[in-house]
Amino acid sequence: MTEKKFAVRDTTAIGTTGKNAGAPRPPSVEDACGDALVSFKNVSLTYHDKTGETLALDGLNFDVRRGELLGVVGPSGCGKTTVLSIISSIITPSSGEVLIDGAPPAERRDECGYMLQRDELFPWLTISQNVLLGAKIKKMKDRREYAYALLDKYGLGDFRDRYPSQLSGGMRQRVALIRTLATSPELLLLDEPFGALDFQTRLNVVEDVHSIIKNEKKTAVFVTHDISEAISMCDRIIILSARPSKVKKIVDLSPIGELSPLTRRESPLFQKYSHDIWENLQNKKEKRL
Repeated sequence: MTEKKFAVRDTTAIGTTGKNAGAPRPPSVEDACGDALVSFKNVSLTYHDKTGETLALDGLNFDVRRGELLGVVGPSGCGKTTVLSIISSIITPSSGEVLIDGAPPAERRDECGYMLQRDELFPWLTISQNVLLGAKIKKMKDRREYAYALLDKYGLGDFRDRYPSQLSGGMRQRVALIRTLATSPELLLLDEPFGALDFQTRLNVVEDVHSIIKNEKKTAVFVTHDISEAISMCDRIIILSARPSKVKKIVDLSPIGELSPLTRRESPLFQKYSHDIWENLQNKKEKRL
């Protein structure tokens, strides 16, 4: 199955070198999203079971700014997915405060859209039926036109009467994101959404998903174990420590923020960011870029 690619905006950096040196840069994500949509204030979580209690998160403090794509990386088992579960009100923290647009997560549940590692499309439903499923469950009316417009906009309009088995893995993952967007969430929670794809497909889908999120002006929290993936997609990256998890470092990617995911991988800064994050994950001494 050949994927139908859609056009993406020109993301060439301005004002860096060559004839554009000194020219004004486009507004950065720092300018566009100065206020916080999500705030974690000294959030801790303790799990209780028959063997005792385990401190999983220990005093997390960070914000997710409006309009940004925030990455979360950390060692295996450190609680990356737990952070998403707290934001979506699936889990209540043991202490501290989480606010989404100034209210507790339970009051903002409908403002969150969750995208999982696998597309979870129902094989017996057509693409259009899958895309409208979330809106149907939430009893949201008049979403068909909007959902179909998203399918058309992102190169899937010709496939809406097909079934998931007739689409490539990348197209299916794009459908899954559009299904999430069809309910008009304010905040997207992405839990390793490309983990089930092969490397080549992942590169293309990362480009697609990044473009869709930015074009639709959504705020997103993106959990991944892939450092390169995080650098290529995100505006900032939070590095969590091993359990009990703390915020070890926040990496600002604004110097490459105007570049597309694929172009970022060609930037000289890409390897420096990768090395810095890797060292922090290995508990080595931090180095500044």
